[in-house]
Amino acid sequence: MVTIKKFVFNPFSENTYVVFDENSTAVIIDPGMYYSEEEKIMDDFISKNDLELKAIIHTHSHLDHMFGTAHLAEKYQLSPYLYEKDFETYKNFERVCEMYGIPIRKKPIENLQSIDLNQELVFGQVKFNVRYVPGHAPGHIVLINSATNSVINGDCLFYESIGRTDLPGGNHNLLLDSIRKELFTLPKETKVYCGHGPETSIGHEILNNPFLNY
Repeated sequence: MVTIKKFVFNPFSENTYVVFDENSTAVIIDPGMYYSEEEKIMDDFISKNDLELKAIIHTHSHLDHMFGTAHLAEKYQLSPYLYEKDFETYKNFERVCEMYGIPIRKKPIENLQSIDLNQELVFGQVKFNVRYVPGHAPGHIVLINSATNSVINGDCLFYESIGRTDLPGGNHNLLLDSIRKELFTLPKETKVYCGHGPETSIGHEILNNPFLNY
């Protein structure tokens, strides 16, 4: 049995996901904890549930999805995953924080490891197939978990909406093409865990997403 727990963190109301199995093997996706209180919430959840954190995985490297990366990497001695096509975006983390007027609480870490698109990510019973879905960010990926019939899709697809494409590396037409090719080909009942806001499903978005129904 695999469980997905959602937390909403930071000034951008970003969704952070903890995915864990019945043996307490856990993975955190897009850790967005910015404030120390948010770090404590995450640490307490891990401790109270006796979770063994095996990996930190990022769908992309925008700051709101990586505020908590340094804390987790240091505390749990992990090398976070990020697809290499987003490494360049990650290098601008501090500059983007300054642009938004957000004080940098912790320096970004350097020991990232790239995600292999052709290899399944396996941590105990927590398993993800990876698909490359650019458009919102140059190296954006999504994580498909067959055990829960779900996809954790970062900022590609939202409930009746899509990710913004006006940031550096964004491309509106590429995002639409990527969603149609890599997400809308999933089973319609697939649950979509989004980077912001509520969950949705592939079937609902095929029928109701105004950005993709033309």
